[in-house]
Amino acid sequence: MKKIVEVTKSPSETFNIGFNLASKINSPTIIGLSGELGTGKTIFAKGVAEGLGIKELITSPTFLGINEYYSGHIPLIHMDFYKKVINKENLDFYTKKNAVILIEWFENFNSVFNTNLKPNITVHIKYLRDQNDIIHDNERQIIIEIG
Repeated sequence: MKKIVEVTKSPSETFNIGFNLASKINSPTIIGLSGELGTGKTIFAKGVAEGLGIKELITSPTFLGINEYYSGHIPLIHMDFYKKVINKENLDFYTKKNAVILIEWFENFNSVFNTNLKPNITVHIKYLRDQNDIIHDNERQIIIEIG
């Protein structure tokens, strides 16, 4: 397993890490993305999408559960388990596609479906905090585990 740890100080740096990751992956690949609310998961997903050559506007799939993008050199299936609105049949259909499947709030996935899906890549984004647990403005730690 390869582990990469990055610190970002802006949304554009978070975007760029997603972009750079996308340039190194093939399909099918499942990316499990986790982190607290507001840490930049969708910004990271936008970077992945652009790295795959996706031309459509990338939006958070929180309320729909799934957004599909086919304009890139590899399709992107962007899922979100914050609201847990995806049913098992949809999930089975999408995980069989030759695409990059990026799942935000991946930590909720296994409990929703009572399964143990192992992503090819896990990404955890967390706020950096000082010794008093105060969040540093715009600073995030991004941990990427491949394999």
